[in-house]
Amino acid sequence: MLVWLLHLQQIIMISINSYKYEKLFKIEPDNIGSNMMFFTPIWISLILVPNSWFLWIIIVFIIFNPRGSNYPSFFLSNDSILIDDWKKTVKILPIILPCIIVFYLFGFSVYSYFFIGALFFFSNMTTILSDRSLFNSPIKFYDSQTIVTGNYNYLRLILLTNKFLLLVQRIAINIKEEFTYGLVLSPYENVIVKHNSIKNLNELIPLSHHLILVDGGEQSDKIIRIENDFISFSGRVDTVIDYYSIANQTIDKYSNPIENEYAACVRERIAIKQCIIDEKPFVLNDNPEEEAKTIDTFINSINTESVRINMLVREYFKENTIDYEQLQSELINKGPFEINTLLRQMREGGSVPSRFVDALSIAEVAARYLFSLVNEVNIDLNKNENSVEDRNAKYSQLSFGPCVGFLRTLTEKGTLNAFEKSIKQLLKTNYTDSGNFERLRKYLITDLHYDKKVSDEPTLFDLFNYLAYIRNKTRGHGTPSKVEFEFYVTLDLISIFIVHCISKIEIETFSRQTINDKEWLLYYNAGGNVVLHPLEPNENLEYWKDSFDWKHLDKMEEAKKQIDETNQSVYFKIKHQDEIHWIKAETYFKCKEGIIYMYDGINNNEAEWISFTTGAVIRPYRIN
Repeated sequence: MLVWLLHLQQIIMISINSYKYEKLFKIEPDNIGSNMMFFTPIWISLILVPNSWFLWIIIVFIIFNPRGSNYPSFFLSNDSILIDDWKKTVKILPIILPCIIVFYLFGFSVYSYFFIGALFFFSNMTTILSDRSLFNSPIKFYDSQTIVTGNYNYLRLILLTNKFLLLVQRIAINIKEEFTYGLVLSPYENVIVKHNSIKNLNELIPLSHHLILVDGGEQSDKIIRIENDFISFSGRVDTVIDYYSIANQTIDKYSNPIENEYAACVRERIAIKQCIIDEKPFVLNDNPEEEAKTIDTFINSINTESVRINMLVREYFKENTIDYEQLQSELINKGPFEINTLLRQMREGGSVPSRFVDALSIAEVAARYLFSLVNEVNIDLNKNENSVEDRNAKYSQLSFGPCVGFLRTLTEKGTLNAFEKSIKQLLKTNYTDSGNFERLRKYLITDLHYDKKVSDEPTLFDLFNYLAYIRNKTRGHGTPSKVEFEFYVTLDLISIFIVHCISKIEIETFSRQTINDKEWLLYYNAGGNVVLHPLEPNENLEYWKDSFDWKHLDKMEEAKKQIDETNQSVYFKIKHQDEIHWIKAETYFKCKEGIIYMYDGINNNEAEWISFTTGAVIRPYRIN
């Protein structure tokens, strides 16, 4: 009777909410609920019939259920879209073994009936009272999630193989027991996260740190969703992005067709940004005869180790006096593109030694950026027409050390212009995380034999100085074969602080470039996102009005009036002595096909330029 009452209560609640969800959110009734196999009309009628034999029928159907899979018991609703715990797999033996023993001992008797009834009663109660059941929102219990967006026809093929469980398993392995991880895959914009609660997928994104995108090449509004998710995750510094494309997929029933030109416009925007931020898609084989092999390739190529490391790093956020989560949230779509992108790219690394070097590179690039920026502003203010010759004579080779030396001089110099004063003040920003700095002090003195005084109140400049020393002690620009995890974490937290400091500089960066035989205006101060503005007279701007780029239209219209030619210069907009200055930077900065390079030295009597964020074959990448 208790089992009946529990089932009836769920039936009533789900029937009411099914009607509500279908009317308000267009969610299909057969995709509503959690473990809904018992709530179809035939099961309801079986439950309502006062005949004890229905219980035996249920047992048989559960044991031999053709829909049975290795998926966990608990799902976000809407077609089983949350795969959350690879350990909670359905195993037939623990279910069937007690039944066999009881049948052997008691046969089809009342004792067997009560035993099996109690077994399913406690099973139902466990499900209902679980933290992640139909009656509780599972979202708030997750440390992190993977969002999967793309052509649902193809994603469903992968879903049916159960291989998404392998991703959750690989991410969760060696993570402490209290960690929970979810993979969210939904064809809907809105998902049911509780029996009476709806969340839009956009509300789940801040809780997610990994994005998997699958572009099926179809002409549907799914590509708009893909672009929005790509922009959202690119603009953060704590995410991992895996982008896939597979041609010739059909439009799924959850998407709407759009004009071919519109789809082509969105894909062009994505492709240009992918080249600039070095997030090119992994192309999957669309041959139906090799479908199983392609799915294996897809699953095996997904970057799960980096997601796992990121979860471990975030545990250290809880121990410190600086709110690193807050610092990272303040970097969303804010700050110079090059620096923010380096931090996010570090978070995509699956190797601790390579991440360690990436953290040192972030400090080096930040120091180079300040060095180059101050020099470009001074060249403009002083109207120096011999800036290239002066640069070549003084800095025939540029590296971390000379940049730190230049910044040291700036902190000690008495007479400074307004911009130099602002940078000097920035360099004096105190690093207040005493716990993390004590770890750095220990590594500097005990392990790397630093023989100078270590500051008790470190500043941004002090951190540049210490990290330059570490760079020199760890094989210069090479990658060490081993790095203690906590040493890497120490530098990871410092990297967040450095990038956050750099984001405070009041400057805006633009360029006007030819990319793919078309003219573009680009803006580089929206964090890890590059803002595009088309300059082709025949471009259909209606296709841009819902894009992230269109939100910056006022900035781009103003820049168009100042930057009237396509060249390899970078343009800075700064406020100096209450006046707006537009600086054409070409001595220490260069731009080619939308990628910003910084001066690196003289090689074979030619200036050599370096990009730390992009590379055709190897990163960092140099050009002449």
